[in-house]
Amino acid sequence: MKFTIALAVIVGFFMAPVASRAEQAKQNTPKALAKTVKGLVGVHDAMRDITWYKNSTSPKYDNTNTFYLYFGITDDQVLTPLRLNITYASDSWLFVKSVWGKADGKKIEIPQISAPISGWERDNGSGNIWEWSDAPIEDAHDIAFFRQLALSKAVTLRFEGQQYYSDRTLSGAQLQAVRDVISAYEVVTAKPWQ
Repeated sequence: MKFTIALAVIVGFFMAPVASRAEQAKQNTPKALAKTVKGLVGVHDAMRDITWYKNSTSPKYDNTNTFYLYFGITDDQVLTPLRLNITYASDSWLFVKSVWGKADGKKIEIPQISAPISGWERDNGSGNIWEWSDAPIEDAHDIAFFRQLALSKAVTLRFEGQQYYSDRTLSGAQLQAVRDVISAYEVVTAKPWQ
């Protein structure tokens, strides 16, 4: 009996740190960290086994004018690159080919997918149209763009269409959401976004 008690104490001593380390590791997974970030909302896609995270101020649907960053974490804890969603919504087609802008008076190139086949997509309904690009933000040039954008006070986008263009100024809330999602991504990766 004394041997059984002693063995239980020894096993308990060695097992406690392992159990606490396992629990700590579980708390530091990308999904667990993402859940701790204030203002971040996740939507789980059970068919693709991924949860997409964006700022709570970003529109729920992309049939309105949008400009926001988001990222995904798979059920296996694999993190996607940050992505940029830009949508032009109106009551008449622009047939957007590209978007560029000015941040505090300085010209900026905006990451987007502009290839002929997989570039800007379009849809319409109920008398409205929307055209959008959804692109990963992976290369150093694109990341540098967002670092500049995050520090900007005034950003105006120009949607270049086949014949016409349309300008739109980003709101303070949209710029803050960009900063917040970059910060959240850095929390989840536990390192600066670069």
